[in-house]
Amino acid sequence: MLGMIQLEAYTAMIAAAFGYAAFKKSGRATHKFGAGASGKIKILNNPNIPANEFFEAGKEFPCKLRHGTVSFEDEAAKDIRSASIKFSLNDEDAPLDLIMNTGDQGFFNAIEFWQFTMASVKNIKPDEPSSSEGLKELFTRDKLQSQLFEEGLRRAPSSFSQLYYHTQLINYYKSKDGVIRYAKYRLAPEDKGIESGLPVGEDAKRPWDQKRFPDEKKENDYLRKEFLDRISKQKIIYHLQVQLRTDDGKSSLDKTSLFRQEVEWEAKDYPWEDLALIILDKGLTLEETEKLQFNVGRQPSSLGIIPADSPEDPRSINHIRARVYKVSQMMRFLRY
Repeated sequence: MLGMIQLEAYTAMIAAAFGYAAFKKSGRATHKFGAGASGKIKILNNPNIPANEFFEAGKEFPCKLRHGTVSFEDEAAKDIRSASIKFSLNDEDAPLDLIMNTGDQGFFNAIEFWQFTMASVKNIKPDEPSSSEGLKELFTRDKLQSQLFEEGLRRAPSSFSQLYYHTQLINYYKSKDGVIRYAKYRLAPEDKGIESGLPVGEDAKRPWDQKRFPDEKKENDYLRKEFLDRISKQKIIYHLQVQLRTDDGKSSLDKTSLFRQEVEWEAKDYPWEDLALIILDKGLTLEETEKLQFNVGRQPSSLGIIPADSPEDPRSINHIRARVYKVSQMMRFLRY
């Protein structure tokens, strides 16, 4: 009971912070600047993936996808990039939303997320979307948070479509055989090639130092322009992949390590399987893109969020995101 009360308190604080940011920015609290497209999702016939009521082989869904940059308007900066997928052409309603970021690991509980939120605004300078001073202080003190943040940073990538995006957090996957499984999803480029924009050398060791390099020549919005220019000439294709792990109901399954972000699911034990093809063929206007509303809580009954019971619980991030997004979107549209 105490854990749930504490979790609701953190949820309220984070919702207030994000709601204020959305109202102040007259837009999204994060991932404000982005580009979108529409197309279709085709579920593949992969015998390695247990049958699921939603992901039926051969089924097709219309879709919309939005790419964004988490903090910076300047897309040449070192920042996290996002891909949000809506299994519908509606702006809001959909049977499923998938929200993904670069990096296969993310925040590992509500407390750490709140600490990061506070650090990102501490002593922030007028020309910074996130406080370099506050983040440096946090990451110097907490090496694990620094490591998980570093995982997702990309500096001046060549294209939104040459990155890998991960849901990071774990959801249910309830298959027709009655076995409860857990799932992580990722979006892979069409060629499944090398990811663009990975920081190297000393740059990789300074996650708080995010501004563009002084000699960088790319325009602030070059990623958005490249994405929309490309889709005006050709289709953009992604692979939607899933990583599954079975809950066998035995005590041998360590639920703590299963859900913790700092403990990876090794691909040799839990391989990434091709679940669907995402084929985009039409760019969205800025207005169409900005009307899109995504929420991790928007899932069918055969999938779904795993409940959390305290702010220390690694599942608490999904709990908070499902609630906070609603508040942030409401404030954004009030101001919009």
